[in-house]
Amino acid sequence: MVSGKLDAIFPAATREYAPLIAELWNDAAIKATYKRRNELEMLPSVASYFLERAVEILRTDYEPSDLDILYAEGFTSSNGLACVEFSFPQSAPDETVDTADPHDSLVRYQLIRVNAKGLGENCKWLEMFEDVGMVIFCVALSDYDQFSLDGNGCLINKMISSRKFFETIVTHPTFDQMDFMLILNKFDLFEEKIEQVPLTQCDWFCDFHPIMSGHRSSSNSSSINNSPSLGQLAFHYIAVKFKRLYSSLTGRKLFVSPVKGLEPDSVDAALKYAREISRWYEERPNFSLSEHSIYRTEASSFSH
Repeated sequence: MVSGKLDAIFPAATREYAPLIAELWNDAAIKATYKRRNELEMLPSVASYFLERAVEILRTDYEPSDLDILYAEGFTSSNGLACVEFSFPQSAPDETVDTADPHDSLVRYQLIRVNAKGLGENCKWLEMFEDVGMVIFCVALSDYDQFSLDGNGCLINKMISSRKFFETIVTHPTFDQMDFMLILNKFDLFEEKIEQVPLTQCDWFCDFHPIMSGHRSSSNSSSINNSPSLGQLAFHYIAVKFKRLYSSLTGRKLFVSPVKGLEPDSVDAALKYAREISRWYEERPNFSLSEHSIYRTEASSFSH
């Protein structure tokens, strides 16, 4: 693979299967089975994206696009960790965020990606993250009705599994004084799914019974005359669930952001939000905590 000789891994004969894959994918029985994919283990939600393009992908001159790479979920490191450095482009003149920092594009950030499979209860190398500025915990919203095998070989709801892992991480001594940000990913898939599959499929969300208005809004609508969509209500409900859990375990505030992982702008917005949180805590000691200070910490009568 390193040498670029992909024929050694995917021989030419493999390409002959492309028309057969396309034919199978268009079969009515396969389509009906795929609609019940939540009952199948190890079938990713993006399978249709690649199956519909099997002929194109298996061409000899095929080159993956940026979107192809995103749908393939980027780089992974099996049971270990991976690291990538990045910086944000300098803000445009008409943007209101970060315009006061002309050197912002020169600041380098390091994102360390840790696969949950590589973290056991007695994982000693978690201590190497003692200098990390913020922990970003990512949960797929669309996992609420899916199951996986736990360490004992028993089926467990993926959202419940994420909650248990979240509890393990936030209470780990290494992260005792670190800020946490929860990214609730795959919001677009979640909005589609929840219209068909009730959130109560997950036992943790058994008390979700929203009262829907007749004037429901779409996810892209911001009109004050529209009520939140079912997906928006469910996202807020899940966010509050995690916020209360985090507060009960740590006594601190959890920051939450929705993300559509296949939309780069959505990911950038979440990472910029994380950066702003970090900068706020870094700069906060430089401001007076007077009664008129924007950094005042006492509880106010206004909450949201």
